[in-house]
Amino acid sequence: MAANHWFLACLPLVAVSVIFNGHPMAGVGLLVITIGRVVALRSRRALLVTLLLGVAFSGIFEWRQVQVNHRQISAFHPTNVALTVTFQPDALVFRGASYYFVARNHQTGEPLTVRGWAQSASELQYLQRLRQPQLWRVSSQQVGILPATNFNQFDSASYWRHRGVTKSLKIGSILQRQTAPSTPLQYVINWWHRQRTRLIRYCDRLPGALRVYALGLLPGSRAAEAVQELQGMQQLGLLHLFSISGLHVALLLTAVEWVCVHLRMQREHWEWGLLLGLPGYFILAGGGSGVLRACLMRGIQLGGRKVRVRVSALDAWAGALAIGLLMNYGMLFELGSQLSYGLSLGLILLAQESHWWRQTGLTLLGLPSLLNGIFQWHTLTILANVVLVPLFPLVMLPITLIGALSFPWFPVISGWSATVLALLDGGLARLAELPGNVSFGKPLWWVCWLWLASTWWLFSRPPRQRRRWLTGLLASYGLMYGLIHLPLHGEVAYFDVGQGDSILLREPFNRRIAMIDTGGHLAFPQPKWVPSTPTTYAATHTNLNYLRSIGIDHVDDLYLTHHDADHIGDLPAFLQAIRVKRLLVPAGMETEPGWQRVLVHSRFPVKIQPITIASQVPLRVRHPYEAAPAENANSLALQGDFGGLNFLFMGDLDQAGERKIMGDDPQLRTDVLKLGHHGSKTASVPAFIEQLRPRWAVISAGRENRYGHPHAETLTTLRAADVPAVSTQTSGMIRYVYTGKHGVWQTKLKGERDS
Repeated sequence: MAANHWFLACLPLVAVSVIFNGHPMAGVGLLVITIGRVVALRSRRALLVTLLLGVAFSGIFEWRQVQVNHRQISAFHPTNVALTVTFQPDALVFRGASYYFVARNHQTGEPLTVRGWAQSASELQYLQRLRQPQLWRVSSQQVGILPATNFNQFDSASYWRHRGVTKSLKIGSILQRQTAPSTPLQYVINWWHRQRTRLIRYCDRLPGALRVYALGLLPGSRAAEAVQELQGMQQLGLLHLFSISGLHVALLLTAVEWVCVHLRMQREHWEWGLLLGLPGYFILAGGGSGVLRACLMRGIQLGGRKVRVRVSALDAWAGALAIGLLMNYGMLFELGSQLSYGLSLGLILLAQESHWWRQTGLTLLGLPSLLNGIFQWHTLTILANVVLVPLFPLVMLPITLIGALSFPWFPVISGWSATVLALLDGGLARLAELPGNVSFGKPLWWVCWLWLASTWWLFSRPPRQRRRWLTGLLASYGLMYGLIHLPLHGEVAYFDVGQGDSILLREPFNRRIAMIDTGGHLAFPQPKWVPSTPTTYAATHTNLNYLRSIGIDHVDDLYLTHHDADHIGDLPAFLQAIRVKRLLVPAGMETEPGWQRVLVHSRFPVKIQPITIASQVPLRVRHPYEAAPAENANSLALQGDFGGLNFLFMGDLDQAGERKIMGDDPQLRTDVLKLGHHGSKTASVPAFIEQLRPRWAVISAGRENRYGHPHAETLTTLRAADVPAVSTQTSGMIRYVYTGKHGVWQTKLKGERDS
């Protein structure tokens, strides 16, 4: 076919992928448009190739979906199994004493995620020294991979499903360990995995920021400190500079070619060497979507040269897209693949544009994916791109390579490299803190597609006409921003934060935004031999993530019911991420030094207000009556009206506190009761439930929690009072979305019902 016809022939494969990823109507529409474009070529060969590819890929995708559906098991009912699994040593990822990896069932070949815990320092060291493919016989719990349990949360079940993985193993004990047998072909593959394992362990020894950069850019591994180290880069929308886009792969391959040419090696020899070495480098560099695209594009062009067929960059991109979809039919619904394939296509098609228009185009092409994935954008992103894109191949990548290579002989140079990279990260973090970070929220998926289509339409116009179209495109962003930030509806949302509490109370038009507790986890002491890990907060993936997705960058009132970690443990994450105007705590808690230490690190000034039943605050305070230590017995109990329903939030208040409330107001009623203490038998006394007569009860508790919440006694009390209960354990996030006096109940895992 003629040059670039392969590109048009492969575009319908995108539509087929859209159909098989849950958007059939949109996929069919896109299919009609892309096939129509091929028909316009008036090339029978191009049309025939397009139809054959479409039919073949549809069959492959359907077959894979049938396979995956057949393997699916419950994510809520683990079973005890004994299995033999095989895995490569570079698949092992360590976090403290825990480790996880992707393995294959030795009998069936089915891929699995596996998690375990080292029981001693010697076992941890043994695992870290592994260099050969492993064959383990394990006794474990097997369960389906849990889908996203909060709205707008990253869906790990979908992510793994695209890779054919539907089950997860939690190792109880390892019955047998041995080196896995290998065929001659597997031996070659194992050699590359062994080199990657050595590279990962080597990079793990590097100092500071150099370790983060070297792990990400060389073996494509993610350091535990990467989230904190690269925070500024993420906020400025510069993720494509890192391994997520494969840009570093193209630079490294180009550097290898340059060295070969200047060493006067015969082109025939080094081209064959590069072509044959690309599959090995793909393994060595971690095998991510960006690495795959970069290796495939270079390999397709080199292969074309070997058979004397000129392959354009656009056709090489199309070939990489087709092979990538074969390996992962859902890759275009993942942020890394969107940035890698989208921005590389932009670099190809915008190559003839002026520098300003090219940077504008790349920003507009990446913006819908970033807003859909991380919900924010910084107005300094274009400036940061203009400055850092040239610096990446000239400064950041060379410093990383020099620092990593010199470590065994000249560790001082590695230290200097780490310092320079740390200074760069610090500068990016300070730049990201400047005014201009827009907490945009998550746009509708079809709006993101329209933005992408409009961007390409914009660049199909002559430069003189573009400014008018650009103004219209930016106006559409402004309109979507307004719709997200001034919603007509309000909501009461009970987040699934595991064994803890966190509730959002948001009025229409975001007139007032309040929260009750942040959630958190108890930190248990670890043996001295366990390596330390950076502090992380689940809130970044649950409630904080949801707030960002709906464009919320502040909280007017944050009520902290008491000082237990499962209610306020994630407070530091909130005080760092968003502006909290006021903390309201039960009287007596304001004098406790333990939890106040986190206030020192708050990004914004915050006011603390102790409250009792006499306090005049937006929610009615039902407890406490007087100042006391902020334990369960002194927990806040709060009441409010939203969308025609009355809500009562009991924190961790015990039965004694419930009786006190009953005695104070014998006529107290409510429509929706959030049970005290996660459904424990220490709360929800039968007389209290009888008096309140709630229409629904909400339980916030963790799956398989060590306390057995909710207790059978509490569930019996609810059944006796004929009160239906819904729990975050089985329903995930629960929210009541209302307009005026009417609303809809929605649960993340079980649909919705009208009230």
